[in-house]
Amino acid sequence: MAWFIPGWGGGLTSEGRLERTLLAETSSLAEELVAEAFSLTSREFRALQYELLTEREKFPCTLPDFALAGLVRAENKALHPRKRRDFYFLLLAERKLATLGRRYSLRALLLYIFTHELIHMVRFARFVATFWMPWEERIQEERTVHYLTRKLLQGSPWEGIQEILSLFDKIYL
Repeated sequence: MAWFIPGWGGGLTSEGRLERTLLAETSSLAEELVAEAFSLTSREFRALQYELLTEREKFPCTLPDFALAGLVRAENKALHPRKRRDFYFLLLAERKLATLGRRYSLRALLLYIFTHELIHMVRFARFVATFWMPWEERIQEERTVHYLTRKLLQGSPWEGIQEILSLFDKIYL
């Protein structure tokens, strides 16, 4: 559910960390956009459980050098199989994002990343894609999710979003 957050500063703290209000604002906006675009039921929306971690916190794994963000799937095996839900850690390469945010709109960059990763989670929850897929299929899944993210954000009035979409077009296309 989206919620109001007072205005944010430049997006980075004096230590070069991503501002928590900026992360909250962009993740909340991405959740609202994805929920509306995919007509998520309340059950599906509840299935999109994730915790945000940055590289300065303890990652449960290592992101590839080229990655700005990644998803790690966790399972609660203590629950009965029918009551289990997927839970994700959304990992952000904070230093890379901060550096890229100096050339591009950090707000637009984070909005793209949150939207992109949430679309992955929706596709996993709906069994359109599987988290455990071979590399070749994963590359195609990334292209598909980029296409869906682009389609969702391309008409957006947010400053810098067109530049961010062009940046990721070069990566995925």
